[in-house]
Amino acid sequence: MSCSLINWGTKVHDLLMQVRFLLRVSKLYSQQMWHKMGKYDDYITYDIPVPYKELNIYPVRVRDYGRMNLLSQSLTLDKNSIPDAKIISMTYLEYLYQTVKEDKTPYLFFFDLLLGMVLREDKSFAKTEDSVKRYRYDEKGKPFFEIKNKRYDSSDFEEIRKIICEQNLIDIPDEEIQKEVRDALDDAKSYKAKISGTKSGSFEDYIISIAVSTGWKYEEIYEMTVRKFIKSIRRMDNLIHYKIYLASSMSGMVEFKDKSFIKHWLTDLEEGQYDDVSLELDKVQDKII
Repeated sequence: MSCSLINWGTKVHDLLMQVRFLLRVSKLYSQQMWHKMGKYDDYITYDIPVPYKELNIYPVRVRDYGRMNLLSQSLTLDKNSIPDAKIISMTYLEYLYQTVKEDKTPYLFFFDLLLGMVLREDKSFAKTEDSVKRYRYDEKGKPFFEIKNKRYDSSDFEEIRKIICEQNLIDIPDEEIQKEVRDALDDAKSYKAKISGTKSGSFEDYIISIAVSTGWKYEEIYEMTVRKFIKSIRRMDNLIHYKIYLASSMSGMVEFKDKSFIKHWLTDLEEGQYDDVSLELDKVQDKII
C-alpha cells in the first residue's frame, strides 16, 4: 500500500513538473508572439475595425469581394516601374491625382468608392458626385482628402492603404523585385498552371467548395470577411493534402525521401507571392522513392 502511494506520488510529481514546463513554454511563446505582432494584428485577427485617427476601417465581406477586387486596383498600381523620373518621385497619392489629370483609368474614384466600402459608419460617401469633392490640394500644392473635417495627406494614405491591404489580403507589388523579374515570374506561374492542366476555380466555386466541405450556410459565408474566407480555403486545401500524403506514407505503398515534405496541416501557410513558382511537379516526384 505504501509502495503504491509512493508510486502515485511520483507520478503526480512528474505530471506537475510537465505542467510547469508547458506553462513556461506557453508563456515564452506568448511573449515571442506579442513581440512579433504588428500594431494592427489584434484587430485583423478578430475582424475588428482598425482604428486610424478618426476613422474605423472595416474588413470587406465576401458578398462585396467582386467590387473590392475591382476597386483595390487603386491600391496596387506599380507606379515606380514607370520609366518616368517625375512619376517615380511622386507620392502614391500624388500619382492617383495625376491619373485624373491625364484622363486615365479613374483610380482616384476607385479609391473613393473603396473608402466608402470600408468606412461603413461614414455616410458622406453615399453620393459619389459629392464625395469626390473631398480630394483637393493644399496651399503648397500637395494633395489631401478630407473626412469629417479632418485632413489626410500622403503619409496617411500610405497607412490606410497598408491597413486595407492587410485586412483583405490584397497583394501590393513587391518593389524589391524588378518589374522585369516579376513579369517573368508571373509568366512562369501561368505556364506552370497551363502545363499542369489545372484551371483555378472562380470565386463562386470557392464559396461552393467551402459550403460543401464544411456544411456552412451560404448566408454565413457571405458575411465572412474576405481575409478569413481566403485563409479558410487555403487551410482546407492544406488539410486535404496533408491527409493524402500522410495516408500514402503510412500505407507503406509510398515512401518520401524527404520526411519533412509532409507538413502538418496547421503549419504556417504564409508565403511570398512567387514562392510556389519554382516548385515544379518533377521536384515533388523526386521526393518519392
